[in-house]
Amino acid sequence: MKRFFSILTLLFVVLSASAQMEHSIVLDRSSFRVVQTDALTGVNIDPIGEDSSREPCARLKIKFDRMNKAQIDALEVKMRSNTDLTKQKVADYYDNVLILEMTAKPNTRFYFVSPEFGESNEVTLNLEGNREYEMLASLNQSYSIVVNSNVANADVYLDGVFKGKTDTSNSLTIKDVLIGGHTLKVVYGSVSNQKNIDVNSGSISFRVNVDTAANEPQFVVFAVEPAVALVLIDNKPYTVTDGAMQVVLESGTYNYTVTAEGYHPKSGTFTVAGDKVVNQVSLTADALSVTLNAPNGSEIWVNGEKKGVSRWSGILNSGTYIFEARKAGHKSASLTKTISSQVPMQSFTLPAPTPITGSIVVSGTPIMADVALDGKVVGQTPVKLGNILVGEHTVVVSKSGYETYTQSVTIAEGKTATINATLTKQVTQTPSATTTSSGRVYKVGDYYNDGVKEGVVFEVSADGKSGKIVSMKQTVLQWSSDAAEQRRLIGANKITDGAYNMAMVKAIPGWQDKYPAFKWCADLGEGWYLPSREELKSFIQNGTAQNAVNRTLVEKGGMKLHNKGDKYEWYMSSTELGKFENWAVFMYFGNTHRYGKGDYLTVRAVAKF
Repeated sequence: MKRFFSILTLLFVVLSASAQMEHSIVLDRSSFRVVQTDALTGVNIDPIGEDSSREPCARLKIKFDRMNKAQIDALEVKMRSNTDLTKQKVADYYDNVLILEMTAKPNTRFYFVSPEFGESNEVTLNLEGNREYEMLASLNQSYSIVVNSNVANADVYLDGVFKGKTDTSNSLTIKDVLIGGHTLKVVYGSVSNQKNIDVNSGSISFRVNVDTAANEPQFVVFAVEPAVALVLIDNKPYTVTDGAMQVVLESGTYNYTVTAEGYHPKSGTFTVAGDKVVNQVSLTADALSVTLNAPNGSEIWVNGEKKGVSRWSGILNSGTYIFEARKAGHKSASLTKTISSQVPMQSFTLPAPTPITGSIVVSGTPIMADVALDGKVVGQTPVKLGNILVGEHTVVVSKSGYETYTQSVTIAEGKTATINATLTKQVTQTPSATTTSSGRVYKVGDYYNDGVKEGVVFEVSADGKSGKIVSMKQTVLQWSSDAAEQRRLIGANKITDGAYNMAMVKAIPGWQDKYPAFKWCADLGEGWYLPSREELKSFIQNGTAQNAVNRTLVEKGGMKLHNKGDKYEWYMSSTELGKFENWAVFMYFGNTHRYGKGDYLTVRAVAKF
C-alpha cells in the first residue's frame, strides 16, 4: 500500500512539473474569435462538412508566427475531448496558416506535437456548428547568436534595441533570440551597417562589418552671426573670432549651442562622418522696441538710469525691468515688467508720481499786495497757499508805489512756512549833489554821470529831474542758456517794468549761471536791469530819441545803437511771453517779434535816475 501511494505521489510531481513547463509552441487562447457565421446572418462562407456521425463541424484557422509551411504541415493534432477531426491542411494562399475542421462541441480540448519543437500548450474552445474561427500561435524557441564585426567597441542593435558592444575580439554574444527573421545593426562612431538575418537551428552566427575609413577625425567649422559669439560643442566652449571658429573632431554626432549677448541662443546637432562639416548659424537679436509714457512731465527712469521726460522710446533686451516716473517734490511711481522679444513692440504708461506737499502763509504791509510764487501770481496779502510741492520756492510780493520784496522759502512735507513781508515806499531818485546844487534839468539825449552810473538819457519826467538812462555799452548774449529754464515760465511778464522782470529772474536759485543777459546787466552795478518791451521802444522805435542817444554815445565814446542791417540789429527785452514758454519778446527798429530764449541777440542795460 505504501508503495502504491509513493507511486501516486511521484506521478503527481511529474504531472505538476509538466504543467509548469514552458512550451516552444504557444497557442494564444485570448486571440480566439469568430470571423464568419452562416448564411442566416447575411455572410456567406465556404461550406463546412459534417463529421462521421453527421454532426455539424466548425472551421478553425490558426496563424503561426515564426514557423514555415513545412514545419506547420508536420504538426500532429492531439484531441483530448470526444471530438472528430475531419480535415487538416495548410492554406495554399498563406503558408503559415493551418486550417482545421472538427466536430462542433463545447469544451473541445486539443494540443499540437511537432517532431522538431515538441508539444504545444493545450487549449479548450467552445465551437458552434457551421461557424468559422481564428486563433494566433507562435514559436517561442530561442537561441544564443554570435555577432562578429571588424571593429571592437562597436554598438550592436537587434531589432532597434541596444544589446551591447563588441569585445576585443570584435564579437558579441546575444542570448534568448527567438527563431525567425530579425534586423541586426552595428554602429561604430558615425558609420554603421545593417542586415536582415534569419535565426534557426542551423544559423546562429552572423558577420556585420563597417567602413572604418569614414570614421577618421575631420575639421568642423562654424560661421556665426554676430561676429563675436560663443559655441558650445557637447558643453565644451569655443570662442568665435571675426565670425568663425574651427576644431578637429572624431567621427560621431555632437550637440551644439551658439550664444551671444543680446541674442537668442540657437541649438542643434551635427554629425562628423568622413567630410569637413560647415555649420552656418545666424542668431536672432534678443531686443524689442519699448515706448514709455509718463504723465505731467515726469522723468522716465529704467533700472535706475534716466531715459527722458514725459515720453521715451528705445530698444531693450528681454528681461525684467523697473520703469519709474520721477518728479521733484513727488514720490516716485514704478512698474515692474518682464518683457520678451517674442512681442517686438511694447508700450507702457507709468503711473503718476504722488505730490509731497506743505503750505505757506504770506502776510505783511501793505495789505492787498500781489503775491507771486515761482513767477506765478497766486493771490494778495494776506494769503494761505496749500498743496505746495516740497523744496525751494521763491516768493515775490509787489505793489504799485512800493519796492518789490523777494524771499526764498523751503517747504517741508506737511509743514506750514510763514513770510511777513514789509514793502518800502518808492522814493523818487534825485540827481547827485553836483546836479542838485546846480538845479540841472535833463532832456532826452543828455549825458548822465552821477559818479556811480553813466549813460545817456532816453526817457525823462515832465520836470526833467528824473527818468531813465541807457548803458554806454552793449553785448550779444542769450536770454537763458539753460535748456530746462528756456522752457519754463518764470513770471517775467511785465511789458513796462523791466525792474520787476529782473526781480523775478533773481528769485531763481542759480540765476547767475542760467540767465546770462540779466547777469550782464546786473554786473554793471546797482540799479541796472534788462529793459522791458515798452522801455526798449523808447530808444529803439522812437527815431528822434534814437538819433539823440546815438549822437551822445558817439561823442562820449560809447557804443552806438545798431542800425538796420547790422548783424545783431534785434534788441533783447526782459519780457517773456506767457503763451509760449520758450519765447521772449525782442525789439526791432520797426516792430516787435518773438525769439527763442536760447537765441543770441543784442543786450543793452537801463537804469533809473
